[in-house]
Amino acid sequence: MAQRTSSTVTPKTNGHVVTDGTEDFSRSKTAYTARDIQVLEGIQAIRHRPAMFIGATSTSGLVHLLWEALDNAVDEAVAGHGTQIWVEVDRDGVLTVTDEGRGMPFDDMTYSGKKLPAATVLLTVPHSGGKFAEGAYKTAGGLHGVGSTIINALSEWLELDIWRDGQHFSQRFERGKPRPHQIEKCDPKKHNTGTRLRWKYDREIFDHDVYYPREMIERRLQAAAHLNRGLALHLAIWDDETETIVKRTFHSKEGLADFVRQAAPPGAEPLFSKPITFSQVREEIFVDIALQPNRGYKLDLHSFANAVRTPEGGVHERGFKAALTRVANDYAARLGVIKNRDKEAFRPEVIQQGLVAAISVKLKDPQFEGQTKNKLNNAPVEGIVRSVVIEGLKEWFEARPGQAKDWLKKIQDDQKLANRLQAEENLARTGQKRAETVDLDTSKFSRASTTDPDRAELFIVEGQSAGGNAKQGRDASYQAILALRGKPINVINARPERLQLNKEYALLASVIGTGVRGAFNLDKCKYDKVILMTDTDVDGGHIRALLLALFYQETPGLIEGGKVYVAMPPLYSVRHKGRINWLTDDDALRKFLSRTPEARNSPVKRYKGLGEMTAAELRETTMHPATRTLKQVTLEDSALAAQVVGDLMDEARAEARREFLAEAARRTDLDV
Repeated sequence: MAQRTSSTVTPKTNGHVVTDGTEDFSRSKTAYTARDIQVLEGIQAIRHRPAMFIGATSTSGLVHLLWEALDNAVDEAVAGHGTQIWVEVDRDGVLTVTDEGRGMPFDDMTYSGKKLPAATVLLTVPHSGGKFAEGAYKTAGGLHGVGSTIINALSEWLELDIWRDGQHFSQRFERGKPRPHQIEKCDPKKHNTGTRLRWKYDREIFDHDVYYPREMIERRLQAAAHLNRGLALHLAIWDDETETIVKRTFHSKEGLADFVRQAAPPGAEPLFSKPITFSQVREEIFVDIALQPNRGYKLDLHSFANAVRTPEGGVHERGFKAALTRVANDYAARLGVIKNRDKEAFRPEVIQQGLVAAISVKLKDPQFEGQTKNKLNNAPVEGIVRSVVIEGLKEWFEARPGQAKDWLKKIQDDQKLANRLQAEENLARTGQKRAETVDLDTSKFSRASTTDPDRAELFIVEGQSAGGNAKQGRDASYQAILALRGKPINVINARPERLQLNKEYALLASVIGTGVRGAFNLDKCKYDKVILMTDTDVDGGHIRALLLALFYQETPGLIEGGKVYVAMPPLYSVRHKGRINWLTDDDALRKFLSRTPEARNSPVKRYKGLGEMTAAELRETTMHPATRTLKQVTLEDSALAAQVVGDLMDEARAEARREFLAEAARRTDLDV
């Protein structure tokens, strides 16, 4: 379960695979009456609209089931019940989460006129749970009462085991429906108290290529350990690459200080040897902060509410950023780094450059935005966090004026660079270029007719051959083509001044329009999608990696804003019975020939480069929205992305790169 699988691309015209029929959805075929109204409740409602509860049926939705179970187990530990949690993912994708908590209650309760074990109700009835009542939990991450129900509803099967009061309760569920339960005595010495959930996700619900990303799970468990000192989380996960169970234990001695050390981008030089840390309880809200500035440019901000990651931020992040801006400018003026605050005040986005920070708040009744809990909305938290951060940072600045001045001078240098980059961008946009700026070669760029940024798409391709095909195959009304020549610059080792003078970099920055680093503004992006369309061979993979590194370092907001995609051109075509079947990779070819044995003697063509396709084929397989396959580039774990980019791109890390390539060569048939 550590590998993605691929699917067949099936274009619809020109003798290729076609759909079986069409239907006019613009007119209703029958009258709309009360008989058309359906009421979906409980398990049925979750299965019918799973994305409402887990965000998506892709890998992100799959791991969300694990996060729900993990949050419940952590809540028990935070409440003082247990110090260990076990997470297991086996070869078949069966997931097990076990805790040392009090165990779900399984004594009988009355629901809808029936007497049922409380545990059965918890797994079959949304919004049932012990976290609505006062006193059961002081703080909790699982609050909506649907987490366990969602896991059950979206599983092919689930097995529940509970140990408490000298008894063992067990019950199996199949696609959410309970089977008869059993209660038997158990030895308290072997099984004191706790709950175990074991389930297999439902392949009828989730996308065909979902998997459990080991690195993401490891990072989440490590974060949970940092947020809850004294808690040990044990992971055992099947690894497809080594074909073994990999075991790790996560715990933390220094909490968030450990977190920001580990989250620092590879190669980033911290300004200080120890992170800045402070914590305080105010109005029954616990605020814990750690931050470590470095000499880089990217902000790595991680926020949590009741140990639940809030990737979209919320009030606690707003309070932190406001306090940081105020204190940095206050002390820049006080220490003489800036003389005129009205004209020289540091901008918030520049202050945040090169900062790794973690914010954790714990409160009684957090108000999350949706079941996925991506954003915290409790309005009073913003002011409380702002007040705590102002107080903590002031104390640090007063105690360490020398280090404080070093940090403020670094911010000042970043602001000067950001101002210069912004000025150069403005000059390029208006056509007024200074002598020292790059002369942009617009012959490589074919514009789209539309100027609507919500409709326009930019395809970044390599070479003249692919660029020519893409220009002929595109829909010029909304698809723009940028044809690069040669490999993009390795941004990991390049200074900003060198980047500015690189023609490909300058052209790319000008075409996209957002600016870079401190001058970045997502609202100025000219395209809804920026699509990397490279060859399927090793050179194409290298160029794609360099471009992703560039976006990650220079314009990470493009990735975080969901703008960056990778095109998935087919590697093979098989002509069978007058149709052309397009197949994305070796695995897709094997599956197609296995399903269609009579096609084994049919002509198979392999495409190493986009230039080997005709313009019509490229459009139909890779560019047309109805038939193409795109992979959205995400930074669900920016620290992991930074690690990979650093290993592969940083010239100073040759040994790490050599080990990575040696391992990849051992298990991969390279196409050279």
